[in-house]
Amino acid sequence: MLDVRRRWMLAGFAAAFLLGDLFLAVRAASTSSVEFLFGVGGFSLAQIFWTLGQLREAKPDIRVFVAAAVPLALFVLVRLRPPVLSPVAEAMVCLYSVLTALSFATALATRRVFYCCGIGLLLFSDLMIGGRLLRAPGCGTLIGPTYLAAEACLLTSFFWRGEKRFSIRSLDIRWFTLVGGVLAFVCFIVAAAFYPGGGYNPFTQMLSALGRTAVRKVAYPACHFWFLAGISLAAVSVSRVWVQLAARANRTWHRVAFGWGGAVNVAGLLTLALVPENVNMAIHNVGCHMAVFGGAAILAARYRKGGDRVWTIWLLSVVFVFCVCLLVEGIPFSPWVTSFQKLLIVSFASWVGWIAWRERTADRDDRP
Repeated sequence: MLDVRRRWMLAGFAAAFLLGDLFLAVRAASTSSVEFLFGVGGFSLAQIFWTLGQLREAKPDIRVFVAAAVPLALFVLVRLRPPVLSPVAEAMVCLYSVLTALSFATALATRRVFYCCGIGLLLFSDLMIGGRLLRAPGCGTLIGPTYLAAEACLLTSFFWRGEKRFSIRSLDIRWFTLVGGVLAFVCFIVAAAFYPGGGYNPFTQMLSALGRTAVRKVAYPACHFWFLAGISLAAVSVSRVWVQLAARANRTWHRVAFGWGGAVNVAGLLTLALVPENVNMAIHNVGCHMAVFGGAAILAARYRKGGDRVWTIWLLSVVFVFCVCLLVEGIPFSPWVTSFQKLLIVSFASWVGWIAWRERTADRDDRP
């Protein structure tokens, strides 16, 4: 039986959810109308009720919240700004995105399978709605199925008190990272193969060129979506390693560096995916810096004698040479900067894989 508080939260969630559906799904309110604001407000209120109903069980992981909220907010503020959304509608959608990120952080803290799947599918469905507003092909067809699947998972989670819970240590960090990393590189290779107008040359072009929304007069080329998939897989893979490191750290500053460094690193990677360089170069560069600084914090916390020292020297050397080539006038941008960028990416990915193999699966509880 549901307790009284959960019953009231469910009732509030259902009422707010139906209000949002009334305006956005049934009446199909335009983004410039007041009804659109009511619809988004209803869904936002539903997220608040839902999250409040879970707080007795688990508190949201603030690191997960930051990793998800920052790229989602930047996506709304940068890509859905006028003329797609009015300033007021943009603020409402941004608030809803932040609330969804908070709900996602709470879901992961509970480790309930249907709860996490439901919020994850809801996030994906929301991104597809954003893609439809931006007239990205294929996004509209994915909204309905993922949205219905998300609601089914959430309702199952709410009523099933004996819901199965997952354990991080049940996922072997070695194979999880290996498979995710390999698939990410495969996505980048496929993206390069679909690059319009003669193909992609990694020695003369930056990797971010694959993620542009328009390439050589082709709007939303296939390489754009493969790039998104590659970055997303990379973010999921590295987040698994950072959680493991934070759980096993013995020193406080190590836990902070691993936890928050990983959160900033993942937030940067997702920002790179959601804000391409041809949309807003400044915000895209912010994503680059977040990814680098997050990785640097983890590199500093991992430093010790032996193999870690070798990796530290190598990674810092590559970064130093890359920055010199980038900043010193007279050094050709291509092929030096572009080539060292690929070397830096491969080195970082190899380092993460090496950490994953060293850490393996913990025998003790690794709750972050």
